[in-house]
Amino acid sequence: MNETEPLAHSWLYRQTYARLFRYNARQADAVIVPGERTRKAVAEHYGVPTERLHIVPQGADEAFRPIKDKALVVATRRRFFGADRPYLLFVGKGSPRRNIPMLIEAFAKIRQEGWPHGLLLFGPYMGDVPLETLIGNFGLEKDVVQTEGVVEHHTDLAPIYGSADIFIHPSENEGWSMTTVEALASGTPVIATDRGGLGEIARGHAFMIEPNVDALANAIRTILSDDELRADLRKKARKRGEALRWDKIAKQTLDVIRDVGKGS
Repeated sequence: MNETEPLAHSWLYRQTYARLFRYNARQADAVIVPGERTRKAVAEHYGVPTERLHIVPQGADEAFRPIKDKALVVATRRRFFGADRPYLLFVGKGSPRRNIPMLIEAFAKIRQEGWPHGLLLFGPYMGDVPLETLIGNFGLEKDVVQTEGVVEHHTDLAPIYGSADIFIHPSENEGWSMTTVEALASGTPVIATDRGGLGEIARGHAFMIEPNVDALANAIRTILSDDELRADLRKKARKRGEALRWDKIAKQTLDVIRDVGKGS
């Protein structure tokens, strides 16, 4: 729930959608939120009684699974980097709170050490400093690829997650993260900052860090250097992803609806 964050939205949004969301939340018999961090934010920001707030996490489609087709991995790498080049991945809007400059600086350290990986930023960039400037400052023009993140079908993202060596979510603050859930379900090793919803999703199933350049660079370096660790992170990722499939989430949602119906 990023309405609680300063400058997260425009004045027009705050005067329209934000007011509508607050009104609807206060009038509802039950409000479903994805995690504890969002539950607390809705209670405090909207003034909704906690007994009407129900935690039901958001899940991943069955399409998000480990890739067994090596040819598809190679084709995905070539699609973005023009060669069979391994890559690190971030999926989502690159807003300031998601620490894309920090990610690029940490990646620059890894490249200086000789790792062959590229960095794929799959989604629009909304930062204060132009992305081209950030990339150019570290001489990474041939190493970082950014796209607007547009796909015809959402499941088209599956091979993008599955072909990455590491998925990285370096955000300062997330209520929840669908992209992190999808990366875990894809069996991709995940690095995530131990903040808010990211901690709820990934703690115990990913390499958790504090949001700073050295911690992120060390996490990348450690995972790439350790075959056993990568295998363990893949295993833990798959386990977490299976617990967050939509069929399980749908049952939890139905339970909330039934409880509301009983009280009507």
